[in-house]
Amino acid sequence: MTNQQLLAAYPEINDFTPPSNPLCWSGRLTLAQAKISARLCQVWQHHQEHLVWAVTGSGKTEMLFPMLAQAIMHGDRIALAAPRIDVCQELFPRLQAAFPQVTCSLLYGRSEVSYRYTQILICTVHQLLKFRAAFDLLILDECDSFPYLNNPMLHQAVQQAVKTEHTVVYLSATPSQEYQTRIKQGHLTHSLLNRRFHGHDLPVPSYQLVARTSSVVHLAIPLIRQIKFFLQRQQRFLLFVDSVTGAQKLSQTLKKQLPELEQTFVHAQDPQRLEKVERFRAGTGQALVTTTILERGVTFDHIAVLVWAADSQRFSSQTLIQIAGRAGRSAAHSFDPVIFYGANYTLAIAKAIATIRRLNRES
Repeated sequence: MTNQQLLAAYPEINDFTPPSNPLCWSGRLTLAQAKISARLCQVWQHHQEHLVWAVTGSGKTEMLFPMLAQAIMHGDRIALAAPRIDVCQELFPRLQAAFPQVTCSLLYGRSEVSYRYTQILICTVHQLLKFRAAFDLLILDECDSFPYLNNPMLHQAVQQAVKTEHTVVYLSATPSQEYQTRIKQGHLTHSLLNRRFHGHDLPVPSYQLVARTSSVVHLAIPLIRQIKFFLQRQQRFLLFVDSVTGAQKLSQTLKKQLPELEQTFVHAQDPQRLEKVERFRAGTGQALVTTTILERGVTFDHIAVLVWAADSQRFSSQTLIQIAGRAGRSAAHSFDPVIFYGANYTLAIAKAIATIRRLNRES
């Protein structure tokens, strides 16, 4: 693009023939979920902006289904946007399965599939820059996540992508101070859910003090001991590290010290990132060493979580809460372990653990 080129925006015509019964989902919402779902239907009817503040694993996507069904039958055009590709990749098949008669497409920067006009669009937030006054209903998942957080350009993309009369629903387990301030000032309505869909508590992280976390070449004995225990139990796990370099070196160290462990590492710029995540989700490999790219929006069944150098400044309390939320997602394995390793018991670690305990009490 140059300043000599023009961009054209075509008016949205909502050229859809919606089915009379679009939702094909056999699951059941809990009473708490159903209450929020009914509230969302009211939000849609009155064209409001609303935040769903719900813990990780609470079933936020399923709570959207009744509202989505109403919007589809009304002929609305709908966008579900998220800051990260991994979240979009996970949402797409779930929406296709729930609404099989509704046209649905997936759009992100490295997508090999060309854009097509559909009633439901699942996309990264950056892709919203291509739309103007196109959507009647926009759902922004993980609204507190990088790169959307504190990014004026992406905030503007959301505002310009919706029609004058619109509904916007924000989803988050750890909303930023900006959203909390809007709620306190009465500028944003919200729904709160502190319980997972299966009714069990959130896994409370334990803290393991180690001599130092600056080196990933010589791993601490407590970490090696824990991984050996997982090997014996055939327990699959995610191992979070605070940097790309750290993740790569730690993965290499594990290959040398524990060659029997089937593992690999992944990061945001990894060209095989999507394939690695999908293979791990399908059950291939026992461990995945990762940066914070997998801190949120992705679901794995029966997964333990380890965080190396949890005392790093790159791990905020919100990030640690999100990371801990990768564990215990299924009812059968709701107590998957979460362990933070650090040389210092930081305020972020303390706040994350205290917040999770408080959420369990309040639920």
